Amino acid sequence: MTTYEKDKITNKDHVATPRWVVENIYNLIHIENYKSIWFPFNNYDSEFKLKADELKLKYKATHIFDDCGNDFFKTEPPKECDLLISNPPFAQQNEIIKHTFELIENRKN
Repeated sequence: MTTYEKDKITNKDHVATPRWVVENIYNLIHIENYKSIWFPFNNYDSEFKLKADELKLKYKATHIFDDCGNDFFKTEPPKECDLLISNPPFAQQNEIIKHTFELIENRKN
C-alpha cells in the first residue's frame, strides 16, 4: 500500500469530493471558459481531475503524494493559470487561504 493510499484510509482530513458535487461546481462556474486550471490538492483519483480529463480541459493537478511531492505551499501555479480549484485539507484552511491570497498579490495566480 502506498503512502497516499494509507493517508486516504487514516487521515480524517482526507475527504474526496463526490463526482456529482464536482459536476455541479463545474456547471456553476462554467469550467469550460477557463484557459488553464490548477488543481493543487488532486492526485490521480480525484474527481476534479477525472472530470477535467473527460472534458479535455487544460490543467495541472498536483498533490503532496504525487511523484514530485508537490506541496501547495512550495509549488508554483502553472503559467497563465486563471483558475485554482480543489478540495484542500480543512485542517489547513486558514494557511491555504492566506497562501492563495499571497499568490494573487504576487500575480502568480
